[in-house]
Amino acid sequence: MRYFIFLAIPVFLFAASYRTILQKVDTSLKLKSAKEMQQAAYKLYQSAQGKNYPTLEASLSAFKLRQTPTLTFYPPGVPPQTVIMGTKENYRGALSLQYPLFTGFALSASIDEAKLKNEKAKLQVLDLRRNLYLNITRLATSVAATKESLKALQKAKTATTKALQKAQGFFQNGLIPPSELYNIQAKSYQIDAGISELRARKQQLLNTLSYLLSSPIDSVELPALPTMKLDKEALLKKALNQRADILALQKTLGIERTHTQLAKSSLYPTLALAAELKRQGDTLALDGNGYTNADQSYVGAQVRWNLFNGFSDKNRIEASKLKELSLQTQLNDYKEKVRQEIENAFLQLHTLQAKLKSAQMETKAKEEYYKLTFGRFKNQLASADELSRSIADLASTKAKTATLKAQIFNQYQTILLLGDSELFAKINALDVSSPR
Repeated sequence: MRYFIFLAIPVFLFAASYRTILQKVDTSLKLKSAKEMQQAAYKLYQSAQGKNYPTLEASLSAFKLRQTPTLTFYPPGVPPQTVIMGTKENYRGALSLQYPLFTGFALSASIDEAKLKNEKAKLQVLDLRRNLYLNITRLATSVAATKESLKALQKAKTATTKALQKAQGFFQNGLIPPSELYNIQAKSYQIDAGISELRARKQQLLNTLSYLLSSPIDSVELPALPTMKLDKEALLKKALNQRADILALQKTLGIERTHTQLAKSSLYPTLALAAELKRQGDTLALDGNGYTNADQSYVGAQVRWNLFNGFSDKNRIEASKLKELSLQTQLNDYKEKVRQEIENAFLQLHTLQAKLKSAQMETKAKEEYYKLTFGRFKNQLASADELSRSIADLASTKAKTATLKAQIFNQYQTILLLGDSELFAKINALDVSSPR
């Protein structure tokens, strides 16, 4: 089933600072740390690739024997004969070349594992960026909603001050009892307390946002809500096929498959080639010692095959296959969770839109009721308590409307981030570069 959502909410906060805040995500220490870990994974992958090449090693050794090497013969009928077989001073130099020609696919499996870990680290950076955007948007919209609620309370404070001035005049002329005046004064103090609380709440949100971005943020304003349609089925398909966290789980599954391949490699023989240019002598000229030949170079090969090790290899292979199966089950479960998140996000967006319409109508009604009540109060047809309630109710509905608008903005951006981070970046004009 496909359906479209059209959003045409009037601009309630005009600015582009939301985009500026999103651009500051690269200053986040969390993201910097993840990028550094990804670069480490890339270097490990490059290191693993080096195993494809032969190794070349040069060595030079020198040692001095305590005694001159000799050999004693015991021919029959004659005294033992001792002859010198070497020198005390000995030097050896070699240039060794080794190449594992076949390792039962263990070498290729280890390189594939390093490659997949590098790719997974890239995806983890992208997913961390997406989650930072989600948290930034939630905090930014909370700041904006708190700011609008603060404005509503400040207007209520102004209205209460006007009512208090009027009530003081009535009281001085003996037209109302002290309780009426005290009622309005109490409401004024209550509004002052609410303003202080909202200011503190706003600053707390800004502090959290600054910490998240590792950059000071002192104000937040939201842009107009995008009016483009959101296709739930298209977003869901994009999420299941291209979302970074899902792809990272697939890479984890791939890594476990390389472990299975590595375990299977023990069932095959290994073949290694070696060659060495080697000379020895009793001086650094390495031209021999007069007893053995100076040139001791060689070429060789080695074949090894583990024929039996107590079924250890078989059990390790089975364990790796079971891990693969477990990871595949986790991946399927996670995809279902993502599907439900997107479904629920759309339902929540519908709910917020319906609440906003109700709140907007309620605000109009409360505003008219406040005007009516204030007029009646001036003519002593309404009590101070009734006027105070009308002021509080109007401030509450204005705050609720502002909060709902911010929540709709947050929900819209959240749906984009749940389904299509590229579309989110395009709508918000972000330049998101992928790590190497």
